[in-house]
Amino acid sequence: MSKAYNEMSYVEIAAIYNDINNIPLDAAVALGESVAELIGKGAKIMDFGGGAGRISVPIAAHTNMIAMDIEHHMLKASKKLAEDRGIPARQAVGTVLQTPFATNTFDAVITTNVLHQIEFWRDALKEAARVLKPEGTFIIGRDVLDEESGAGQLRSQSRMFTLDIAPEMHPTDAAGPALFQEIQRLGGQMTRPIVACSWIEKVSVADILERMDNGIHNETWSLTREQIDALMAKVRPWAESHFDDIHAVEDVKWEFHLYPITGIGK
Repeated sequence: MSKAYNEMSYVEIAAIYNDINNIPLDAAVALGESVAELIGKGAKIMDFGGGAGRISVPIAAHTNMIAMDIEHHMLKASKKLAEDRGIPARQAVGTVLQTPFATNTFDAVITTNVLHQIEFWRDALKEAARVLKPEGTFIIGRDVLDEESGAGQLRSQSRMFTLDIAPEMHPTDAAGPALFQEIQRLGGQMTRPIVACSWIEKVSVADILERMDNGIHNETWSLTREQIDALMAKVRPWAESHFDDIHAVEDVKWEFHLYPITGIGK
């Protein structure tokens, strides 16, 4: 199993992480309201690897949120986002393998884009189960991009090229069905996913290629300059031959899905 994800540093990207992964304000508000409706306003919730706050800050507007992360620079970015929006920010330093919280502390734990990066993600799930109250809800959050869009097709092809160039960047098996199999083994029961919010990004394939080349896109920010150059040498010609006009601006639909799971806190 690759350890590359475990070794990624967010120090260089922290200040612009929320720009790279922007959720427009109206969609962010809807996200926070959706989570509050799911777990109850004022409920005690922890963001399990809260990062730069794009998920935890909107939720904090309606709940008793604590965003936990090990990366100081990401927590700093999260605090700034909260201050800019006038939302109280409560934070804690810790890892998803060893949180600084007592057993049965939270009504809910949410995690987004974290477990597939962790070699020992099964232990992380057990830690989430430990700090949840018996009746608590574990929530997996997921950004969902329209796969048929130009952006979606470019992302899929970029990931294939990246694995050719840097096989060590393959995510752990938590990116597949193993995650939900382990959740079931822990007693977790999943209900239907909830579309918490949606938004439209106006962007062209050329725009995305430029971001990738500059290392300010999700598909390249974790790569070395040499790896980015190798990727661009593959993906740019592919895009130019695959799309009629890479400069055509497209309305790309994004959604943020919540996967609520009960039972693992028992």
